[in-house]
Order: sequence, then C-alpha cells, then structure tokens
Amino acid sequence: MIDLGVMSSPSTTSSESHLLDDMRREAEMNALKIIQAKLEKPENLEKLDQLKTAAAQRKRTLDEQLRTAVQSQLESIKTGIEQLQISLDNMKAVDRYMKDTDEKLQKVVPLQSKLEDLRAEANTYRQLSLARANLDYIINTPENVRKADEFMSSEKLLHAHNLIMDIENSRNYLLFELYKVQEKDNDDMQLLTSYFQDVDRLVSQLKSLISLRISRWYDCAISCPEKLVTALRIIEREEQVDRFWIEKKETTGFIPPDRPRQWKKNCFELLRKSVKDRIEGNQLDTREEHKYWLTRHLEMCRRIFLQDFQIITKSCTRCFPKHYDIVNRFLDYYHTLLKEHLTEICDPKRRTENDTLTIPEVYTIVTFAREYKGIECLGNPDLKLDLSQLSPLLEKDMLATVTNDWYACKEVELTQEHYYSTTMPRMLINMIIETLDMAKNMSDDVVEQILSIIIIKTQEFHEHYVRELNDYSRKYFLDRSKFKEHFTKQMVANANNCESLPLLMLLIRDKYDKIDIDQDFKTDRYKEIGKKFEHTAEVCCDIILREIELDCTKYLKLLLTREWFGGQNQFCGILIETTRDYWDTELTGLKKPLLQYLFYTWHKHILAYYLKNLLKPQSSQQIKFQNPQERRACAEQMKLEAQKLQREFIQWDGSSEQDRKEEYHFNMLEHFAEILQQTDLDSIVLDVATLAKKYPSLNMEFVINVLLMRGDLTKSEAKEKADAALANMPRINQGILSEILEIMDKLN
Repeated sequence: MIDLGVMSSPSTTSSESHLLDDMRREAEMNALKIIQAKLEKPENLEKLDQLKTAAAQRKRTLDEQLRTAVQSQLESIKTGIEQLQISLDNMKAVDRYMKDTDEKLQKVVPLQSKLEDLRAEANTYRQLSLARANLDYIINTPENVRKADEFMSSEKLLHAHNLIMDIENSRNYLLFELYKVQEKDNDDMQLLTSYFQDVDRLVSQLKSLISLRISRWYDCAISCPEKLVTALRIIEREEQVDRFWIEKKETTGFIPPDRPRQWKKNCFELLRKSVKDRIEGNQLDTREEHKYWLTRHLEMCRRIFLQDFQIITKSCTRCFPKHYDIVNRFLDYYHTLLKEHLTEICDPKRRTENDTLTIPEVYTIVTFAREYKGIECLGNPDLKLDLSQLSPLLEKDMLATVTNDWYACKEVELTQEHYYSTTMPRMLINMIIETLDMAKNMSDDVVEQILSIIIIKTQEFHEHYVRELNDYSRKYFLDRSKFKEHFTKQMVANANNCESLPLLMLLIRDKYDKIDIDQDFKTDRYKEIGKKFEHTAEVCCDIILREIELDCTKYLKLLLTREWFGGQNQFCGILIETTRDYWDTELTGLKKPLLQYLFYTWHKHILAYYLKNLLKPQSSQQIKFQNPQERRACAEQMKLEAQKLQREFIQWDGSSEQDRKEEYHFNMLEHFAEILQQTDLDSIVLDVATLAKKYPSLNMEFVINVLLMRGDLTKSEAKEKADAALANMPRINQGILSEILEIMDKLN
C-alpha cells in the first residue's frame, strides 16, 4: 500500500483549531437565539420537556447523517487508494515488459542482413508463380482476341467484355512487372506492346457498340431493354476497374496507359446529345416554308416530352442503375436543352434584322412557357415528376429587372426640377418611339396596327406594374427594416413616374396617331391609359401615407381620450413633427400635385382619428366631463390643435390659395368644440342644427354621442335635443364628413 500519511505543521493545526472554536461559538450563539425565541413567553416553559425531546431527536438524526456522510467519504477514499495502487502496479509491469522487448529487438537486428538472400528468393518465387498463373492467358491471347471479335459480331457483349478483361489483365500484370524493374528494357516494352496490340482495338470496338446502344436508349427501352441493360452493366464494370487502378496508382504509382476510361461520363454525354437531337430534330419547317412553323415545332416538342417521359418513368427506371437517378437526370437534360434552344430562337444577336420574331411568334413562345409545366406536358399527373427545382424556361422581362432594382435598394435619380424618378418612363417611351419610327418607314397602316398593339401591351404593362408595386409594398410592410432606407424614395419616384406618363402618352398620340385623330374612341384610348397611371400615382401616395400612419398610429389612437386631455402629452405635436420629418426629407422630391393629394388625404385620416373617439367612442376611452371648466378646457385644446394643424398643412403642400384644389377642414374640430363648451343648454339645439346643416352626413347617433360626452345630459335628454336639432333635416352621405366617416370605418 502507498503511505499517503503526511505530517501537519503546527501552524496548520493551530489555524484549524481556531476555526473549530469559532464554529463552536457560533453554533452556541445560534442555539441561544433559538431557545430565547422559543421560551420568550412564560407559557412556553410548560413545553420545555417537549422541546428537549425534539432537540435530542434532531441531534441524533444529524449525528447519524454526519456519521453516514463521513463513512461514505472514507469508503470513497479507500477505493481511490486501491485504484491508485493497481495503476502503480500496472505501470511497473508495462515498464518491465518494454525493457524485455527492447532487449529482444536488439538481438533481431543482425537477422535482417542474414535473411536478405531469402527475401530475394521469395520475391523471385512470387513472380514466377504469378507468371505461371497467367501463362495460360498469355498463350491464349490470340485465341481470346478471335473469340472476342466473334462475340461482338453476334452482339454478345458481356462474353466479349469478359475475354477483353482477361487479355487486359494479363497485359497489365506484365506492364506492372516491367514497371517495378529498376533498369527498364525498351525492347521488352515494345515486345509486350506489339503482342497485346489488339487490346486497344477491341476496347474501341466495344465502346462503339455500347455507345450506339446508349444513343438509341429510347428505342432500346421500348423494343429490347436487355441490350440497354447489358451496355449499362459493362459500363458499371469499367467504372469499378477505373476506381481500382486509381487507388492502385496512389499506392504504387502505376496505372495502365488507357485508364481511367470514364465510360460512365461518356454515357451521360451521349444521353444529353440524344436529347438535344430530339429537341432540335423535330423542327420540320422554317418561317419561309410555313407561317406557323414555330407553333408546329413547339407542339412537337410538347408531344415528344410527354411520350419520352412516359417511357423514361416506366421503362428506363428498370434499365438504369438506381444511383443514376435517371428520371431527374433526363428532366434536367430536357429542361436545360429546351431552355437553350428557346434562348437561341429568341436571342436578337443570333437573328438578322429581317428575321426578328413576330408578335404571334412571341405570343406562341410565352404561351408554351406558361403551359410547359401544365398537365398537357411535364405536369401530367401520370408522370409524377418533381418540377420544383426547375429554373424558369424564359428569362424575366424588363419589368422584372426594374423590380430587382427596387429589391436591391438602388438609389433613385434626381431630375433637374429636383424630383425623384427612375428610368422606367424613359425606357417605356423610348421603346414605343423606336417601334413606331420603324413602323413609320413602312406605311401609315402599319403604324396604326402597331399603335393598337402598343395600346394593348401598355395596358398589360400597367396591370403587371401595379401587381409588382403592391407586392413590393407588401414585402416592405411585413419587414420594414428590409428596405427602410430606400422604400419611401422609391415610392416617391414611382409616383412621379406615373404622374408623367399621361402627358407622354398624349405626345405619342399627337405625333403618330394622325389618322382620323378627331374620332373620340381613338382620343379616349390614350386618356384612359393616362388616367390609369394617374390613379397608380395616387396609389403610391397612399402607400407612403400608410408608412407615415404606421409611425403615428400609437398617438393617433389616443386623440380625444383621457391620455390626450389636458395637454400633458403632446400627441398633436408628435404628429406634426413626424409629418415634418417626412416633408423635410423624402417628400421634397414629390411633385406638387401629388404632394397636395398626399397631404389632403393625410388630413382626412387625422380627422378620422379625432372624430372616431368623439362620434364613436369606446366605453373604456370615452371622456365624460365633470364640470364646465373641463368642457371649456377640452374645447380650447381642440381649437388650438385644429389651428396648428391647419397652419402646418397649408405650409407643407407648397401651394397658394389659387392653386390649391381642396381646402383643409381642420376647422371641423372647432365646430364640434363649440358644442362641447356651450354653457346654455337651450342654445345647444341651435348649435347642433347649424353643425348638421354644414355636415349633412352627421346623423342622430353621432349627435347623441357628442352630447353625452358633455357629461351634463342623460341619454334621454341628449336624444330629445338631437331629435329637436335634426327635425325636418334629411341626412345624406355626402360632403367632407362623409369621406372622413368612410376612413373612420376602416380604422382598427
């Protein structure tokens, strides 16, 4: 046993003794405190015996637990000491064995030189035995070559491949033996090469036969699948031999001259080429030969795809090895090669000026691309193809490029008038003008036909543009941090773009549409498109307005509530400062007519939030005044904020009184404030009647809610005064209040 005992120094023993004394004194003090607390009252002395018994029982329990813990620790220490002793014994034994082994190895070293001759003899014997084993193959090589030729002539490729492999193995063995010889003899190498010269010819002939079957995979899969399976089996054998020699080269450095052959790679290349031939080979006509050459060609492609994949999914899956994933491989080949073929047809660089695609041909291609994954082609449910990984058959058009610019958060342009803009209007109009100039060189009739097509395509472009615009804004509002720095500028630029397009469309009309230009239906075509773009410009402003409203929603919802009342929380001031922040930055690049529309719409939204808590208050947020002083204070606050908002909005829209199309109606808040602060209950009916005359859509419910907000009328009294004020005064939904109420109904 290892003696782990150590002598403790006097200082260590002394410190431990002091520590035990401190712990003992602390325990005694704690015990005194506990006894003092339990015997604080005289009647507790009667329980002294019970307390002693309980304390003794607790002490015995603690002693037992302590004894158990100490015993457990001692057992663990004992076990640890035993394990240490075992480890020490093992280490001594290992050391002893290593010394014995070293002594024995010293005696073995001289044997190496003594056994050198034996090693050489053993190597010679091994070579001779291998040569004897291959002697039959070497002698029978001419006969095997003849048989292999016969087998290939009768298309028994598996038998032929077996013989070729035997011949090749014999040749490779001899090449390897020559490779190991330090002093190589060129005569031996030439003799060996000459003797096995038929190997390369046989391999090349076999490869040609297999390649022919792979190239005709479609016919083989239908009529003679066993031929296709045989070719694939030989390819897999060749792949195994390739892998063997690649690994052999890593260990020995030797590899036969014709390895690796990579027949599997060649197989895939042949399959791809056959698919390309099937796609391009079914173009039976040219444009000069048939008017609908492209329609016929694409229809043939559709039929071939459907027929081919029926064979691929049913027959080829049983012929090709599973790890080839042949269905998805063919799907990739057909899709990629068709895409390249269509790109070649559509690419203007590959076509002469007189050979450009016509409108019907473009429509044919687009229609085919749209129906390509439908049930009439690859989407046929019987095929069960996974089309999710296929890329688009056609490249995206110009509008998609513009959309990518938006998503890339590119900076917008700044015009000479300091308005934000993008290249979209210029690109669109330039394309139209270039097309019409080309048509003008032909005849006026062609110009008229092109104009009709341009009108239709411009309308389609507008619909697509609006969809992309809404999609862009939807993505932004899902995650506002994504395009935060550029979104508002992009919306401003697109609003300006749409505002400028109506004038550009009229310029095109005046310049090119000169045939019966006074006819109403032709004039209206351009104005109709212009109105659509004007509406889209307003949609862009509404999107900007939604962004501003989101920033202010928290404060808008608290207008005319208890939190708002008293002026301690400057909600109106926050609304003004937030709006001014947009006005000072992004909105400086918005054209004035759109700026007026935006601020006029924004002022109606603000009034809708004010009036929501006034005309349709929720019970939890409704203000009910306790005295005339509160009513007067609220009315004054409403008037002050109305005047402040009116003043700021007039400044922001940048228009004069003559140019301003619409007036702001913040004074509506002042009119309602007059009813709240009216002290004469008899005169209040007249005030309500005056207000109802000014705003015809103010109905009975709204009036009652306003009167109840005063806090000095019961519901029946409020209804009585509302009846008196609205008597003989029909209510109709028109005017500014009606517009605000529509907005108010949409608020959350």
